[in-house]
Amino acid sequence: MIPDSHSKRCLNCGTDIHSEYCPSCGQRDLDFKRDWRGLIGEYTSSFLNIDGKIPRGIIQLLFRPGSMTIAFLAGKRASQMPPLRLYLFASLLFFLWFSSQQDADLVAPPTASSEVAPIAEQQISNGSNGVVLASKMQEKFESPEAFLSAFNTWLPRVFLLGVPTLALATRLVFRKRGFVYLEHIIISMHLQTFLLLWVFLVGVLSDLISFASPSVGSIFWAVFIWWIQLYPVFALKRIFGLTWIKAVFAAIFLEPVFFLMLAAGVSLVLLIAFFWA
Repeated sequence: MIPDSHSKRCLNCGTDIHSEYCPSCGQRDLDFKRDWRGLIGEYTSSFLNIDGKIPRGIIQLLFRPGSMTIAFLAGKRASQMPPLRLYLFASLLFFLWFSSQQDADLVAPPTASSEVAPIAEQQISNGSNGVVLASKMQEKFESPEAFLSAFNTWLPRVFLLGVPTLALATRLVFRKRGFVYLEHIIISMHLQTFLLLWVFLVGVLSDLISFASPSVGSIFWAVFIWWIQLYPVFALKRIFGLTWIKAVFAAIFLEPVFFLMLAAGVSLVLLIAFFWA
């Protein structure tokens, strides 16, 4: 026997209900067979409420450095996307765009035989190791798709390792500020999410502008990419309560550390893609 939705018992968990929503599981007292418009409205509202956090969070993250981090660490978590979810969302957008840039470069790939043959001849004279290396290089030039597939697979994983690494760096620099390591993880995740989103947005807009004027597209990229250099100064000042001078020096120290770490990660990914693809 199908229970009556108006019996004031929750159809999901069976709890007695005295209002529109179940006090135990939160399900709305709604009979979808009789009120299909209410069901559509419920799911539409739920969808919009969840996704409405995305544009608000992106705008706040991109143009109000450190404000999202301060709010999250202060306990205001329900009003914004979780840091990991936002990071994964930004990673998806960035690496899809990054992969498309690589695909565009492969539209007219160079011929492998003419470019690799001189290298192979030189390496053969160096012994068996040179022959193996030359053969591997020729294989990658002839089939770059496998190399790029491995590179694109490993790069997001190595990039994710930058979150705890950067958090460790900020933990050491700001060890007297009283933040625990998990809080530095949130700070690091927000900083790297900004980097991914900003490069993605500037890259996409630069590509669109370049269709009309390549020179203007290059200028657009060169101008707006500078926000990456300035953003950490504002973010660190707001999050850790620094003076401008201390914020500048902290950014000057941390930015090279991060980009060296990123360069090391990319080099590792290149090696993995070259030898194990």
